Amino acid sequence: MTKDFEIISDATKDYILCSKAKGYNDFKLISTLSNIIMNEDDKNRNYKYTKKYLLKENDKLVTNFLEKLNPFYREYYETRKEDGTIIFDNNKDAYDKCAFSEYDDIYKKRIIYIPVRSTIEDSFSIVHELFHDINLYEKLKNVTRMFYTEGLSLLGEMLLEDYLVENNIKDAKIPMNYSLYCAKSKAIETDFNINLILKYFEDNYIDSGKIIEIIESYPYNYASDLSEILSKIINNEELTIDNEQPYILGTLIATYMYDRIKNNKNNINELFELNQELKNYEFEQVLDYLELDYNNVDLNDETYKKLENCYKKYVKNR
Repeated sequence: MTKDFEIISDATKDYILCSKAKGYNDFKLISTLSNIIMNEDDKNRNYKYTKKYLLKENDKLVTNFLEKLNPFYREYYETRKEDGTIIFDNNKDAYDKCAFSEYDDIYKKRIIYIPVRSTIEDSFSIVHELFHDINLYEKLKNVTRMFYTEGLSLLGEMLLEDYLVENNIKDAKIPMNYSLYCAKSKAIETDFNINLILKYFEDNYIDSGKIIEIIESYPYNYASDLSEILSKIINNEELTIDNEQPYILGTLIATYMYDRIKNNKNNINELFELNQELKNYEFEQVLDYLELDYNNVDLNDETYKKLENCYKKYVKNR
């Protein structure tokens, strides 16, 4: 156990040195966003799939959804299937793998990997990764895209759920139920990472006593989450905050954009335009486009409240 605490301490110190972080202000944005998600009460949601969907059924559902959403997206989906970008993995061990979208620098090609699980989840995985591919810019790593692409893909899933519910498709709400569960887990993980860093800043060191103090500051029902977080840090010998930040911001941007579409259906064009132009925008330009105000280093209180209200509304109305 002593060695584990030393690994966590070293990982915290290394992160601070590499990130050149100076204090709380460096983490205020992601800390506040994480707490918006953490502060939402858990609900007893259904996560169990009750019906099998063959790949051809999911393919048809996605095709019909994309045609209704935007015919260009349906055509784009067909193109990616035909050019071999989309890989449907039907192997038995695929269930334990995660869907992903990336650009392979070695082979100079796009990859959309879909592990076929034969549930409605496959439809959501296809839409999610297809949207990542639409705004993928293969010539360079774009920081703006890194932070916003998750939100656009999650918004695509939310709109897919609406379509499936309208068409009485069984299990339609389960994937987003699970996504909300994951969002809270990621928010807890991010918050724990930040608390490790802030505790280190207090005296320029962190020891077992301080780590235990952080653990004990969380509600008892977070125990399983904290155990998993600690295991990840120990096994990887590094903090995990950078991996989770885009998902935290993405979840809140998605519910915000979803609410704007519900209030004015013409706002669906924000999704299409951002998916197309994300590579050309700076981080702040996306906020301007979405009418979210900020100052030099942070979002302002009004923007935090907008994001919080939209998230709460989305969760409440499920």
